[in-house]
Amino acid sequence: MMQNPAIYRVHHIERLPLRTPYPAQVARVQYIKNRLPRSATLVIDDGGSRGVGDMFVDAGLDPIRVHIVHGMDTHWNDNHVTVPKATLVSMLVARLHSGELFVHERLKDWPTLRRELLNFRPEVTRTGVETWNARSGQHDDCVLSLAMAVWYLGNPRPWSGLLRYYALMAGAAGGSQWVLSMDIGQAVDPSAITLVEKIEHPGMVDFRDDNFKRQDAA
Repeated sequence: MMQNPAIYRVHHIERLPLRTPYPAQVARVQYIKNRLPRSATLVIDDGGSRGVGDMFVDAGLDPIRVHIVHGMDTHWNDNHVTVPKATLVSMLVARLHSGELFVHERLKDWPTLRRELLNFRPEVTRTGVETWNARSGQHDDCVLSLAMAVWYLGNPRPWSGLLRYYALMAGAAGGSQWVLSMDIGQAVDPSAITLVEKIEHPGMVDFRDDNFKRQDAA
């Protein structure tokens, strides 16, 4: 019997004001994460100042630190991982095309994310490598924050032994997985926070009384 695909529910999208101090950004993430299940994972973009990533560690948030790169390969080193930008975006596009992504219709910053998705385009470099970038003058922080969450939910941290066994059993039992992700902005780019829940067996969920709407690639 063919199983229904998993679904991804976007519960929160938030673009922080430009130049929000980093301690305030850490505090905001900590506030949200403290209200999530203890098993929720925090994923952050660690491609800027490594000192900022250390602030999340010092706050006890134990983040997965993603360094977005060009190329083809993903490499793990404990909580640090390098991921090609094309890999992140292609997984998000796949979820959109398959109709597996649902966004709560009342999220204030959903129009911002939707606009970024529409402005995000693939480009091929002279060496034949596919890259994804926002149109000139546009931001992509909400897209990258969502893409990191979707990527991690499909490619969790490599585990071994009992940890991997229990993680697989939890997925088989139909439990939800939660990821809080953050694209950390620089001087000219705002930071964005996204909260995504992955449900392995959507047939067990009643959608009639909620406000989540299926999204597509249009």
